[in-house]
Amino acid sequence: MKIKTAFLQLSVALLVLAMLPVLAQAQSGYKLSSKEGNFFVQFPSEPDFSAEEVETAVGNLMMYTYLYEESDDAAYMVAYIDYPEDMVEESDNDVLLEAALNGALSSWGIDIENATKETTWHSGYKGIYCKESNGDTHTAYEVILVGNRLYQIAILQYGKPISKKALNSFYDSFEIKE
Repeated sequence: MKIKTAFLQLSVALLVLAMLPVLAQAQSGYKLSSKEGNFFVQFPSEPDFSAEEVETAVGNLMMYTYLYEESDDAAYMVAYIDYPEDMVEESDNDVLLEAALNGALSSWGIDIENATKETTWHSGYKGIYCKESNGDTHTAYEVILVGNRLYQIAILQYGKPISKKALNSFYDSFEIKE
């Protein structure tokens, strides 16, 4: 009987050890696949979703937001908004991207004149990325224009800089569905 109990305990222990990598992977994040938003992204944990009408220079538009608040001091966000197609066709895409980026950075008190910006590409679509700080406010923010849809990807953190690991795991996971 003691041997049977010992084997049972060993089996349970081995099963738990075998499951640790699976459990660790399951707890390491939340892969969001947005059918309506047409993208994938890996959040640290499951985000909240909201859809709200926002006032813009071209009228009221719906903004769809996925937001994960890690704490009172750190948040991850992916949002998108669809501009009127005719407005985008008549506009310079670079101006639209720059205006969206500058508007967000300004709202966080970031000096947009001295911000370092870089051009990014996602599935052939142009974006602008910026990682900046203003005192205790640290942000990584990217805007991407796909047709008439503007994606916004952001990490906002107070008190300490955003870690390279957090940046890489979040931004590198963003993928526009083809």
